[in-house]
Amino acid sequence: MPLTAVAKGMVHGRGGMVKVVAEAGDGRVLGVHLVGPQVPEMIAESQLVVGWDATPSDLARHVLAHPTLSEAVGEVFLTLAGRGLHRS
Repeated sequence: MPLTAVAKGMVHGRGGMVKVVAEAGDGRVLGVHLVGPQVPEMIAESQLVVGWDATPSDLARHVLAHPTLSEAVGEVFLTLAGRGLHRS
């Protein structure tokens, strides 16, 4: 998902992306790739997701603050769980 798909990413306008690697069929999250401005602020939540063997559906239940770049991470999990809000 491009960071420009969420409000804070549009404001920054400098590109970037979030990519999640997960096992097929709502399996556990194996890794999260973050590229772009201010993504170091998003690393901790991604570490927790992978460390707790969470699935996209587990994470889709949580609402991430708006407007933040972290919304893009939550949006990827919503999309993987079949409930995405934004389209790139």
